[in-house]
Amino acid sequence: MQLADIKKLRSIKLFLNLYNLIFRPLKTEQANYDYLRWNGLIDLLWRVGGNSTRAFLTKKFLTSSPHYLYPTNKLYFLPGEYEERLDTLRTSRADIANNVIAKLVNSEDEVLEFGCGHGLIVGAVAGFCKRAIGVDVSKAIVRVAEELNRNVKNVTYVQVSGLDLKPITDSSLTFVYSIECIQHIEKVHAVTFFHEFYRILKPGGKAFIQFPDLTRPAELDAWMDGTWKVQSERSYADLTMMRIRYYTPEELRILLTRIGFSSVIFLDYDLNPVESASIYFLATR
Repeated sequence: MQLADIKKLRSIKLFLNLYNLIFRPLKTEQANYDYLRWNGLIDLLWRVGGNSTRAFLTKKFLTSSPHYLYPTNKLYFLPGEYEERLDTLRTSRADIANNVIAKLVNSEDEVLEFGCGHGLIVGAVAGFCKRAIGVDVSKAIVRVAEELNRNVKNVTYVQVSGLDLKPITDSSLTFVYSIECIQHIEKVHAVTFFHEFYRILKPGGKAFIQFPDLTRPAELDAWMDGTWKVQSERSYADLTMMRIRYYTPEELRILLTRIGFSSVIFLDYDLNPVESASIYFLATR
């Protein structure tokens, strides 16, 4: 009897997952990460479905977070709005690749983007290097990246555990970068990834990472208003994925030097008006 109840509960859960995937309205920022719990189902649908299925899933995942695409009225896209916003996203991500990353790599570099999301930056970066890899914790968004960049031949997308970069071999790359990702990871885990960046880079390879600089007044104000005020109003679970983790250049210099990086310098780019107070470190292995 107990076994039958367990089977029933599993069946109900599977039905609810299918229902949420197909029929549930656009999700909130928090619910975006529900997809991580049923990557297997997503992978199955992706493999057995055709082009229309993949296009549907791509739109579903891209519109699950305001970090990617979100309708103006927050309920549904007006005719042509999704396509227009996707084109705008492609253009803005290509601008980052052209104006920043392309100036730091060359045609012989082997490059990795950590936390690639939809893959539109690394897909564009692939045009400036020998080969490129995008890694992300979500199988769903890795599939989306493959779909959106299917015509780019020298880029691959890899799902990682969120704890390390084990699929990437030691000393195999010359350049690693990350934009608007490290800031969402608990610092103790971020340090683990700094070690991983060092491991996968060849001697002389470089790591280029964006982070919110707590020494800047705008970031300090955001931390005080956002972290403390918002955390007092919402549960910790709601904030875990999207809450911003701030750094100072000095603490990063100490951490990176201790790991083994040399020539740690800090650069400033106004890539995103929302996060214009962020800066970047460029560290050499």
